[in-house]
Amino acid sequence: MIYQIGLFCIQFCMFWRFFGKGSQSVLLIWAVFLFSSLVYFYGLSLETLLLLDRLWFISRDFLVISVSAGLFFISFKWGRFLIPASILVAIITLWLYFNSPGKYTFKSLHLDENAELLVLADKNSLIKDEILLLNGVKKMQKAFTPKDEYNTELDEYYKIDVETQTYEEWIFILEKVKGFKGVIYVEPNFSYNLFLPENIITNDTGNEPVTNDPLSGEQWALNKLDILGVHELLANKNLSIKKKGILAILDTGIDQQHEDLSDYYISVSPGSDLDPKGHGTHCAGIASAVTGNNKGIASLNFGSGLFSVTSIRVLNAAGYGTKESIVDGIIEAVDKGASVISLSLGGPGNPLHQRIYKKAVNYASSKGTVIVVAAGNSNRNAKEYAPANVKGVITVAAVDENLSKASFSNKLMDIKMSVSAPGVNIMSTLPNHQYGILSGTSMATPYVASLVTILKTLKPQLTTQEIFTILNRTGSETKDTKATGKLIQPKKAIENILK
Repeated sequence: MIYQIGLFCIQFCMFWRFFGKGSQSVLLIWAVFLFSSLVYFYGLSLETLLLLDRLWFISRDFLVISVSAGLFFISFKWGRFLIPASILVAIITLWLYFNSPGKYTFKSLHLDENAELLVLADKNSLIKDEILLLNGVKKMQKAFTPKDEYNTELDEYYKIDVETQTYEEWIFILEKVKGFKGVIYVEPNFSYNLFLPENIITNDTGNEPVTNDPLSGEQWALNKLDILGVHELLANKNLSIKKKGILAILDTGIDQQHEDLSDYYISVSPGSDLDPKGHGTHCAGIASAVTGNNKGIASLNFGSGLFSVTSIRVLNAAGYGTKESIVDGIIEAVDKGASVISLSLGGPGNPLHQRIYKKAVNYASSKGTVIVVAAGNSNRNAKEYAPANVKGVITVAAVDENLSKASFSNKLMDIKMSVSAPGVNIMSTLPNHQYGILSGTSMATPYVASLVTILKTLKPQLTTQEIFTILNRTGSETKDTKATGKLIQPKKAIENILK
């Protein structure tokens, strides 16, 4: 409704501009126009639309506004046709009111087909039967079961399956659900799918292996991150680890039988120990491939393994997941003792509709778990991508071998806790004892998650903010640090907490 009010006021300013009288009127017109524009953009930001859809509506609406201004100008110049022009503008505007964002845009919302709504409700005053009687509501059930229900509101969320085909029907149900007694907040349950950019293949066939792992020569990132310096530092310190950290990779699963992963892998969710897609296994190799075993690749996880890696599947075999499945995965990882959670996933997401992610991040923080998230691969502002834009996570951009922002990587200038890591042409593990190269902020994220897990293993009491401060203080500049955040420097970061 706010969006429509703003649009109407802008249209009215066009009329007033040509038929208002006096200089004071002109100044007032511009003041009202600017305020109306703010109302318009704010209202549009509240709509359950993805970024690209909102840009389309802005372009379309301002084209109509321009046409309106032209009609009013002709009427003013000729001194006639004012009434026909006004009627035509009114018809166009009313059409936008009742059809915008448009009856064909419901599918563009990309909602979970089985649970389109996530509802935070007061269990003591909510009457579920009333909602279930609402036309279009098919099913309503509890969404999450965190172990510590007294430390979060996540157990008070419900998921609702609705049956609707048009945007108008969707808005009607959304507003009706919001109005029921006991309902505190409603947000759409967006779905996401993996999007990886193409590899930027060069003629370089690889260098001499960095370790005795035969494919480590094809891991250019190892030199940029000074992996040998890290291993030497950790070996000389003769560390006594009382309890290994656990890195939970929430993805498409992990092939637990892989020759270069199995030694450091622990199973906490048996259904996640296979990977039909390969994406999760690739991330796992970057984070925790067994180093020095004369097989495959190397990682920061040195010696007998400073930490263990595990998998919780939140994306299906096709690489699709939902806000609900991701939050549920975060809860499960936290409840099963994860020190760090790595999320190489996400998609366009209005920052005003991420309350449930924020509650999940708060739940993790309350248990001492750090969440590391990929920035996204659309070369846009990461502020428009979730869960990269959620307060309390460390967000990771990708850089190439020249330490320039990867051409696909989203930009982090509006993200408070931002860092970068290698994410172009990254060699890692794939299911069935295979290896291959992939690119994306998905690949940069496990480098950071691996380092963060080491820091948490050495000093478990570190908070997310304290860890980011260390990464930022010890990181190095990139070719565009403002857009990428600093490049992690593992050796310096570890030295910082071993002083």
